[in-house]
Amino acid sequence: MPNGLEVDLDTMRKGVETKISGFCKIEQVEIKPIAFGLKALMMNIVVEDEEGMMDRVEAEIGSVEGVQSARVFALNKI
Repeated sequence: MPNGLEVDLDTMRKGVETKISGFCKIEQVEIKPIAFGLKALMMNIVVEDEEGMMDRVEAEIGSVEGVQSARVFALNKI
């Protein structure tokens, strides 16, 4: 989630891609309306099944400028 309406989601997306590209693969990116003009950046990300990896992904995404929060909504193991 961006921390406000003024956040450019394309710039935020590029920042996220830069942060996680070394250990994750982004499969899909969507911008979805949430409420009152706020939009969320929804990403399908593939990571290795390692201890603490999801926490690392959330922390890296959360450190990008303009990001208010990052959450894992679904997790599937192959």
